[in-house]
Amino acid sequence: MFRSIHIWLYGIVAELEYSLYPWKSSTPPTWAVERWNLNGETNTDGELEESVLNYDWLKSHDDKINRLQNEMIYVIDVINNNNLSKK
Repeated sequence: MFRSIHIWLYGIVAELEYSLYPWKSSTPPTWAVERWNLNGETNTDGELEESVLNYDWLKSHDDKINRLQNEMIYVIDVINNNNLSKK
């Protein structure tokens, strides 16, 4: 039973991850550039454009969510180890 719940929950998380992370490369696809006005150019003053900051913001959230996923995996491992040691 626990295994089936685990698989079901993993499926939900995988779908959520797929919707939150539409790309995995360092450069966004063209649809993301058009949708969020992303580009890597600078102004004539040398200041970063808002689109670069948006891209950095998206990538920082990607890093935070990846860190949280790693911590969730660690917690699940600890729980499983505690359950095995109680048997």
